[in-house]
Amino acid sequence: MNKPESPRTPLHDGVLERLRQMIIRCELQPGDRISEADLGRTFGVSRTPLREALKILSAEGLVDIRPHKGAIVADISMDEISETFALMSALELMAGPLVCERVSNIDLQMLDSLIQEMDACQLRNDLMTYFELNTEFHNRIIRLTGNSVLTQVYVDMFGKLQRARYRVNYDPQRWHESSTEHHWIMESLRARDGEELGVRLKEHNARTATAVVEGLKASSLANAQRD
Repeated sequence: MNKPESPRTPLHDGVLERLRQMIIRCELQPGDRISEADLGRTFGVSRTPLREALKILSAEGLVDIRPHKGAIVADISMDEISETFALMSALELMAGPLVCERVSNIDLQMLDSLIQEMDACQLRNDLMTYFELNTEFHNRIIRLTGNSVLTQVYVDMFGKLQRARYRVNYDPQRWHESSTEHHWIMESLRARDGEELGVRLKEHNARTATAVVEGLKASSLANAQRD
C-alpha cells in the first residue's frame, strides 16, 4: 500500500517562493546548477523542503531536473516567450468586455492606487517594486472577469514571463511608454468600454512583447560575443 503524500507545510511554501523569486529575478541564472546543500545552509532548512520545491519549479518550467546532474535553472526559450505573449493577447481581448461588466468604483480606486505607486517607483528608479506592482495590476484586472479558468491560465502565463522581463529589464524609454499605457488602460476602464479595454490591453502586451524579445536577442548576442 502506497504511503499518502504529506501535505505541504508553510515551511515548504516559504522555501518554494524564495527559490522561485531567486530564479525569476535572475539571482540564479539559466544553466546554473542548484546546490541543495548550499541553499539548505542559506535558507536554514533540510533538503526535504528544497526537493519538494524543485519538483514544483520543474513542473512550472523554471528548473530542469537531470539524472546524475541534479537540478539546473532552465533556459529561457525565445519561442515559448513569444507564444506566451501571443496567447495572453487573445485572453486580454476576451477579458475586456467581461471586466467592464463587473468593475466597480472601489475596484477602480484600488487600480488607481496601484498606478500611483508604480509612478512613484518610476520616479525613484525602483524597478523591482515596479515589476511586483505591475504584476498585481494586470492580474487584478483579469480577476475582475469573474472567470476562474481564464484568470488561472493568465496568472500562470504572466508568472512565466517575469523571468524574461527581469532578465532584460526595461530601458528608460520603454518604462515611460509602459507607464503611459497603464493610464491609457485606466481610461477605458473608467469609461467601462469593454471592447476598447481589450484592444488597449492587447496593444500594451504587444509592445511589451517586442521590448522583451528584442532585449533577449540583444542579451544573447552580447553573451555570444563575450564567449
